[in-house]
Parts: sequence; structure tokens; C-alpha cells
Amino acid sequence: MRLSRKKVLAMVLATGLIMASLSGCGGNPGETDSTKTNETATQEAATTQETAATDTETTADTADVALPPEGDVAAMEASKDPIVINFMSFNNNPFWDQINEGRDAVTKYLKNFNCTVEYTDMGSDTTAQAVNNALDVVIVKEPDGIVVCPMADGTEAYVDKAAKAEISVVTYLSESTNQGDFGRIAFSGSDAITGGQEAAKKIAEYTGGTGKIGVITGYLTMNQHEQRRNGMLDELAKLAPDIQVVATVEAHDSTEQTYSAAKDMLTANPDLKVIYCTAGGPYGAAQAVKEMGLTGKVGVVCFDWVPDNVKYVASGEIIAAVSQDPQAMAFNAIVMCYNNIVTGWKPDTIIQTTESDILTPENIAEKLPNYQDIIK
Repeated sequence: MRLSRKKVLAMVLATGLIMASLSGCGGNPGETDSTKTNETATQEAATTQETAATDTETTADTADVALPPEGDVAAMEASKDPIVINFMSFNNNPFWDQINEGRDAVTKYLKNFNCTVEYTDMGSDTTAQAVNNALDVVIVKEPDGIVVCPMADGTEAYVDKAAKAEISVVTYLSESTNQGDFGRIAFSGSDAITGGQEAAKKIAEYTGGTGKIGVITGYLTMNQHEQRRNGMLDELAKLAPDIQVVATVEAHDSTEQTYSAAKDMLTANPDLKVIYCTAGGPYGAAQAVKEMGLTGKVGVVCFDWVPDNVKYVASGEIIAAVSQDPQAMAFNAIVMCYNNIVTGWKPDTIIQTTESDILTPENIAEKLPNYQDIIK
């Protein structure tokens, strides 16, 4: 167990007091044992009162700290020792901007509780190797906590490595397919299967239950993307078994690759009705639909309310965008990590889901009254 700087200082001070008391046999000639005892009692009483006052002040201050709108999970109590949590994320599409909004909000919030949130940018390559390399670097820094999105299979051992180094670990957004007990305390994220099922309902409604659709995913090896894809396919098979999936393409969370894949699908299948995007950059598909003059004939169903997606919902190319509340996802994960460090808290259920909602051209004014400002 690592000792904080405050604990080390306390140990040094305590040692100094002990040494002073041991050398007290050679004190002032006129100082009696009774005098020493009375002075010691007075000093202890004063110290106790000062500590009590400080504790009361801390409790009062933290009780007044309001939970910002980005988060749903509150800090349980202020830490007596400084806490450091390292938050790790990627940067390959605008979705991460919203993740970082949650990170920035919780960074300010937890300053009131004696906690510093550090940031590690893992780059744009959302592979297991990228996660593992970054975790190795962060583990050496020995933070009190780590909040990371493991994303792909092959990251479990590195998450477990951090936990075995006595670091509290919370994961978010997406884990590997091996969701066993590998050291993390909790997971904060949306229900990807349910998200896929909601997408299927919109696809069935828009197509009338017949026709062709194409699927553009991020990575076929990424658990969240596969849950969204299979959740949609399984639900669509129940709702509209006559719909045909004519193509499934990986676009690696890239707007440019999504745009190219969509143009290829639309060119090869003039009667395509829907493009379903499971991952980042779906507005690339919306751009292709608009450029090819297919607005109102081909609909894009996707995830996330990033500004570029909202823009194409407003103009009609995106017919449904499923939210996963990324701000709360990041905020809640970091606070859960903090609560575990300070109080030992653990959830009854490891999977902690954020709320999802669906944005459509019909409800955009209701769901996002300020959408005109968002898309400027």
C-alpha cells in the first residue's frame, strides 16, 4: 500500500514528538511532572478541538458542493489525503469531445474533495495494444485510481495488472468480450444491445418492414460495436424478417472511411433504404446520402448526439441517433473510482448503465431546444 505525502509527514512529526518526550528527562529544573501533565492535557485538548473544527468545516463545505448536470453519481465524502485518478481516453472522433466534457466537469467537481484528475491521451488507434501500452505507462506513475476504456479483447490482463498494483480501476464505454472478474470495480456505459434493438425499431418503421439495408461498423473485433450490430440484427429478424442486409463494412471510427463505404453501398444498391452505423463518424454516411440527392429516400441510423450528427438529424439524412450520455459515462466512472478509494464502496452490480434516448427529425426541437446553436 502506498503512503501519501501527508501520511509520511505525519509519521515524521510523530517520530519527532516521541524523541522529544524521551529526552524530556533533562527538562527545565523548575518543571514538575504535574506541570508537564497539565500542559500536555491542555495541548491535546486544543489539538482535538482544532481537528474537530477542521472536520466540521470540511463536512459543511463538501455538503454544499452541487452535483453538476454532467453527472449522476455524487462523491460520498471528502478525502483527508490527496487523491490522484488518471483518466484515459482516445481522440479519433468528436464523440471523445463529449467524453472530455464529462471529464472536465468531474475534474472541477472533485477538486472540492481533495482529488486531482490527470489525463492520458491514448491516441486515435483504438486497439488492445494501444490500451495496454498506455496502461503500462500509467501504472508506473502509481495513481490511486485509473479510469479506462479497454475496448477490445486482450486488455483484461493489463486491467488486472493495475488492480493488483493496488490501484482502483473503473472501466467505461466498452469492455472486451471477456467480461469476467478481472480486477475492475465497476463499468460505466450504455447498454449496447438495447441500443441496437432501438435502432432496429427505427429501421423497421422507416422501411415498412421490407427492402435492403447496409451496415457500417467500427471494428468487428470490438465488443460494443458487435453488441450494437447483433442487437440490431436479432431484433430486426423479429420485427421485419424480410429486410435484407446487403453489406457489412468496417470503417474504424473514421468519418472519411464511413463516407466512402456509404457511397459504395449506395452506388452498388440503388434501392438501399437504410445505412446503419454502429460506431464513430456516421455523419460521413449522412454526407454521402445528401450529396447523392437521396435525402428522404435513404435514412441513416446511428449513435451519439455530437454536433455533426445533430446537423444531419435537423436536415433529415439521419433519421435516428441513439444517445449513450457520454458526459455522464465519464463523470460517473471517475466518481465511482473516487468513492472506492476513499470509502471502499463497490456497486452491487458491476455494470452501471447510463441513460439512452433517441433523437429524430420529428423530436429534435423537443429533445434539443438549442439545436440551432449546436449546429452553427
